[in-house]
Amino acid sequence: MSAAERLRRPQRQRIRTGGEAIVGALATGGLRHAFTVPGESFLGLLDALHDAPLRVVTTRHEAGAGFMAEAYGQLTGMPAACLVTRAVGAANLSIALHTARQDSTPLVALVGQVPRAFRGREAFQEVDQVSTFGRLCKAAVEIDDPARLATEVARMVALARSGRPGPVLVSLPEDVLDKLTDEPLPEAEPLPEAGPPDAEALRATIETLAGSDRPVILAGGGVLRSGARALLALRRAAERWQVPVIAAWRRPDVFPNDHPLYLGMAGIAAPATVRERLLGADLVLAVGCRLSEITSFGYRLPAAGTALVQVDLEPGLPGRRRQPELSVAADAGAFLEALLAADPMGAAGLPSDVRRARQAGNETDRAAYLAASDLPAPPAAADSGGDPSEGGGVQPAAVVAALRRLLPEGAVLTTDAGNFGGWAARHLRLPAGARFLGPTSGAMGYALPAAIGAAVAEPERPAIVALAGDGGFAMLMAELETAVRERARVTAVVFDNGMYGTIRMHQEEAHPGRVMATDLGPIDFAAVARACGAQAWRVDRDADVAGALEAALAADAPSVVHVLTDPRTLSVDRRLDAPRATIGR
Repeated sequence: MSAAERLRRPQRQRIRTGGEAIVGALATGGLRHAFTVPGESFLGLLDALHDAPLRVVTTRHEAGAGFMAEAYGQLTGMPAACLVTRAVGAANLSIALHTARQDSTPLVALVGQVPRAFRGREAFQEVDQVSTFGRLCKAAVEIDDPARLATEVARMVALARSGRPGPVLVSLPEDVLDKLTDEPLPEAEPLPEAGPPDAEALRATIETLAGSDRPVILAGGGVLRSGARALLALRRAAERWQVPVIAAWRRPDVFPNDHPLYLGMAGIAAPATVRERLLGADLVLAVGCRLSEITSFGYRLPAAGTALVQVDLEPGLPGRRRQPELSVAADAGAFLEALLAADPMGAAGLPSDVRRARQAGNETDRAAYLAASDLPAPPAAADSGGDPSEGGGVQPAAVVAALRRLLPEGAVLTTDAGNFGGWAARHLRLPAGARFLGPTSGAMGYALPAAIGAAVAEPERPAIVALAGDGGFAMLMAELETAVRERARVTAVVFDNGMYGTIRMHQEEAHPGRVMATDLGPIDFAAVARACGAQAWRVDRDADVAGALEAALAADAPSVVHVLTDPRTLSVDRRLDAPRATIGR
């Protein structure tokens, strides 16, 4: 044992409180940030954080804390901690836990619990948190032994990151946090290294790619989680075999949007060309993609005449579905790099006639996608301004046009749920190096706290923009104060048409003329932003959108652009079957 090791050992085995043991395990595991709404059930943990190397961000709502941590995990690949109180705090956090599970995002939830002596007595705010909220997570545990705190927390941190990442929940009885323990801090558990992709699977994939007439790559979040090398390998593989790429729903940052082989994003509001190209493919190579309901257009993929090769850490399609012809259990990036190394010439050199045919088909497909995703011309009266309820207001296309022009390379764009998001999904092409964070869970309230989480994770980003409707933004707009307090340079764009537009859309289709519970009252979001200390602009004319957005992006403080939209504006179609214009947010 070296002198340095001898010096370290006593420190690692010193007497600690339970809270200090937990914080030590978090820090050893690589966690550097925690998001919280404080509660009396975990005061011992809060006290241990006072002198810890973790930055603590206090939020206004547990869902906000969870969404911040989820965005942090998506961007960095490392979990952040969420600290919330028993039952009520965990219930508020649960929507973010579900979102993290759907997005395969690492997150560590530490939830206070009633003292051990009170368990089972219907104590104040008592609930079985492992069975109630833990079912939303990848794993959950309640630790009632102070001597196991550090070891169990370290194990849960490793679980959150390993395999298919996801949220984990640790329930902590209040009295355990103040007990003393001499349990040594465990070393950070190394992530298990996946073996090289199966050579036979690589050979079969190469042969299938080479022998297909209309192949397409469907790329998902697994590629993004593999990092920059995986993104580069995906582009090289697409170019080598001349196979176009379609992004899974809400993963448009998986492939350069200006690349001639990019054909758009699948799912809600996708141009019809995306659905047609996927359904018409004779091969879909799904890389890091689980073919969710939305991405697969209501489980229509794979079509009857389509072969499916799926590469995923946990391949296979859940439920009673047709399974892939070839399933490859592998990290997306490792698989793509191995694929390139196994066939450096590209299918041993694609025959020249096959390569020319693919290139010609790809050019046609790209032209069709660009035409289908081009912005529509605004109506002649759209720039009149005035009361949106009487036909004035901004056309959403004007906002997307301004974002196209003003978003810098490397920007982060977050989005909420709602019909407004269809405009960006179909028409916004991300600049180089941009990231797009959108909850595949469809959770409302996500965009603003996710933008704050992104700013905490990567404050050097040139711009962080949150897109939200009036309904979703109002759910967690108290986090504006968090953004101001944390000096997070985020810009929120609020599309305000005074309704829950997505539900109104479905309501009008199912029960025409019988509007119920979908109208909302007016909120001056710009005034709310200013009251919280942010800068704000209120816009009701197309001509003023770009100037307000440009000023907001240049602001050295959180900012809000309140966009009053015409409630009669026809939304981009959000359904998964046939194009149809309808009223929407």
